[in-house]
Amino acid sequence: MDAFAAASSLDDLFERLEAAGIMLRIDRAVRPGMFHFATMSTGEIESLRRITQVIRQGRVLAIDAQGLTLAQGWVEMPAVDTLYIDCTASAVEPRPGSPIFQGDRIVPQLVRAPQPAFSAALIAYVEAHYDDDAIKNELCRTVPFPHELHQYLACNLANMANQFRWGQDKPLSRWIRDCRLDGFGKVIAAISPDDSEKLAVLCRMRAAAMPAMANLQKLAAQPA
Repeated sequence: MDAFAAASSLDDLFERLEAAGIMLRIDRAVRPGMFHFATMSTGEIESLRRITQVIRQGRVLAIDAQGLTLAQGWVEMPAVDTLYIDCTASAVEPRPGSPIFQGDRIVPQLVRAPQPAFSAALIAYVEAHYDDDAIKNELCRTVPFPHELHQYLACNLANMANQFRWGQDKPLSRWIRDCRLDGFGKVIAAISPDDSEKLAVLCRMRAAAMPAMANLQKLAAQPA
């Protein structure tokens, strides 16, 4: 929240998140061009940094016995004893967003990124407890899954807007707090009134929330 509220640009935002240990780069000298919510530990990052021979010529277009055809060139590879492992698939198929509730049809999509299981559970709760599709879709606005770095802004804006709407609905808020797929709500509910350190963190988060949302909107309006 502090980073969202204070960042002056997209690059500055990711640098602040990296300084806080929230974002990690394998190579600190290279700025990634893609963001898919990949998750790994600092130990895994250190292991990956042991790989020093890295070819940066874009995506692989073809592989044959002679070598690699890439978007920006061709690289010769040994014809024998060479193993290729494709780790480029995305867990989410990119599709344009659409209303989730469409009469007798439900189109499951993210309502909180990057949590498909929680999103599905919340959609099911809303379907079971509300009658009007307009209300259902207001509570379940789709969150766009990011691909390029600048799309991280719209993703978080949608996340925060949904969280705000859910907070205005007391029965839904209670369900989220008790849902095992929403660990954050349980953590907050478990904080003792005497735990001044954790309460101070919550106060910081709440104080930064509105400035964060306003600044994310400002950053999202900047040219990509």
